[in-house]
Amino acid sequence: MFRKGNCMRVNFQEVLQALEGAGIEIEYYYDTKNQEILMIFDGMINGEYNPELMEEIREGLVTDFIPLPGQYDINEYRMMESFIYELPAGRAQDVLEQAIRGKGAFRRFKDCLYNLGLEKNWYEYRDAAYEQIARNWCEKFGLEIEE
Repeated sequence: MFRKGNCMRVNFQEVLQALEGAGIEIEYYYDTKNQEILMIFDGMINGEYNPELMEEIREGLVTDFIPLPGQYDINEYRMMESFIYELPAGRAQDVLEQAIRGKGAFRRFKDCLYNLGLEKNWYEYRDAAYEQIARNWCEKFGLEIEE
């Protein structure tokens, strides 16, 4: 991370990697003092065992850490729905709409994308959505983006 004057800066690629790596068991926070992104996983912070600090961060007892959007904030399922509804009406839209219903939606969606030749379109759409989420998060917390 970078600091220029009083402005907090964050590496945009690191933010994107954190957003894409977020999951049920993995959380990311931005450390405002050290201007770095921390990964919290299995009682460890960036690979070091520190359950006390981890709990303080999660409980909001220390104010130097800003949570990055997590898996539920990002909601990739909603992203898939938006992608489908932006397609022209027709077979591809119908097939993908059916694919995301029920258990196994993500796998079926990706299989159908491949069969329809739309995987490149999806990943471009998904990447743009993640970039927008990252930019909105940086703006919300007044972090200057270092590209």
